[in-house]
Amino acid sequence: MASSIPPRLNELVSYVRSRSPYYKSLYANLPTDIENFEALPLVDNTLYWNSSNKEPNGVLTEPLTDAVIMRSGGSTSEPKTVYMTRGEFLETSQINGELFGRDCGILAGDRVANLSSQGGMYSGFMTYGYTVMNCSLPVVNMPISGKESPAAIEKDISQFKGTVIISNVFIATKLATYLRSKEAQLPSIRLILYTGESFYKDLRTLYKSAFPNATIRPLAYASVECKIVAFPHYQLNYANEDGDINPIYEVCNRAVYLEIIADDGSVIKENGVQGNIVVTNLLKRLQPTIRYPIGDVGEWVDFQSGHFNLKGRSNVGLKIGTALLDRRLIRKLVAQVVGDGVVDSFQTVIRRKDSYNILIFRIAAEAPSDAAYIPRRLENAIIHGNPSWRANRDAGHIAPVEVEWVQFEDLVFLEASGKLREVVDERF
Repeated sequence: MASSIPPRLNELVSYVRSRSPYYKSLYANLPTDIENFEALPLVDNTLYWNSSNKEPNGVLTEPLTDAVIMRSGGSTSEPKTVYMTRGEFLETSQINGELFGRDCGILAGDRVANLSSQGGMYSGFMTYGYTVMNCSLPVVNMPISGKESPAAIEKDISQFKGTVIISNVFIATKLATYLRSKEAQLPSIRLILYTGESFYKDLRTLYKSAFPNATIRPLAYASVECKIVAFPHYQLNYANEDGDINPIYEVCNRAVYLEIIADDGSVIKENGVQGNIVVTNLLKRLQPTIRYPIGDVGEWVDFQSGHFNLKGRSNVGLKIGTALLDRRLIRKLVAQVVGDGVVDSFQTVIRRKDSYNILIFRIAAEAPSDAAYIPRRLENAIIHGNPSWRANRDAGHIAPVEVEWVQFEDLVFLEASGKLREVVDERF
């Protein structure tokens, strides 16, 4: 990835600091002309969304008159609300469509079954529908939706001879489990493009039984807030037998400027060094995201070429299945269930075991007399604050919550700063 500042970036910064109350405040002490992009402060996600959720919205640069409103999957019952102008959404869709046809293994004439979630103003189904309709190759769009029953999905794919599935791992695994339970297959599917979460090696056998002719790859690396960030590198991933679980992505420089930031705030430009992924969207001006920590950890495979791997979630929050939990919610729930005394001496650990994602609360304290009941209380509190957790639990994608009572020195700390690592993702 070239280290020079994209030509549109200085103008974008000038625009947002003059029109967005949040960015005007964030950049108040900076000079008018920003020569060094790395001098700009990172967005504090909590303050950003607090400002965005105010009335009037403190992040937007102009009135909401010609736009689309979308929601994220959300870390609480109040998901993040994202705004884009129609022009921004259409330009993003055109870029998505071009790269979809180039980088995802799509062939002319493919019949693409869109199983993304639909409804509730969530963006997945619409976003990927527009991606397919803007594909640079001639394809057939099959807007089925993941809200349909597995039986209905199987029927539609069989009837119209679908060849490609777009789906998050949650919905595709639900379909695969259903097919295996009735000893059925969808042999016409040659490609499954997963979205929104990681694919795991222990799912390969299940998918092979249900989709015997399918190759499994990511569709893209994106988020609701930052939109498209990167697409999988076609040649590198199809030559890699682990391209399904450890794909190499290429930054979409037309849409974003991507940085990997160390815990001390320095920008990482060396290959193989992990840091937090920070994204600046070059297209979004209505609700800007400039130096926005997206919540993932990554490392450069080839910095000059813009190739990188994902290495789990950062301290911004965690994602298990399709359930998002941010650190504010996690701290609040632990304080409610265990008490305020441990909110600065615990961390959450995510593991993968026996085809399950497991969330462990590692707490540096003596186990109380009612310790046996605390995991269930924590899980009930999570379910109350985040309905998608229950859906993942009921579908068998998340194991019951666990608690580890440890000594303070057993916690994992950030090597550079000595600060507590609030999220330890052991799945990668």
